[in-house]
Amino acid sequence: MFLDDELLEMCKTAETGKPGKIQKLNVDICKKCEDYYKTGLNELSTGKEIKVRLDKVFNLFDSFVRMALKSEDFQTKTLGELFKNHTFKQQFLSNKKINEIYNKL
Repeated sequence: MFLDDELLEMCKTAETGKPGKIQKLNVDICKKCEDYYKTGLNELSTGKEIKVRLDKVFNLFDSFVRMALKSEDFQTKTLGELFKNHTFKQQFLSNKKINEIYNKL
């Protein structure tokens, strides 16, 4: 299963009715994205390889959002709207130091 499919499934099965559950889902989705890009890298990875891997994760996240927005399920579509406005790329690069490093790759 591809990352975008896994993220979509996480939204479909998420329990969002209780306070803090959407925030936890966001943390879990970001962790899943981080784990995905880290598994494709090692200590010998070049800057270009790191950037390509990160860009792939950003694109798969965007694909997940597009699929969620097309969903017939109300919860999934609503979460798609939320993640459209709070993308993994936006959240990941909100850290000033990481943003500087990414832009130098």
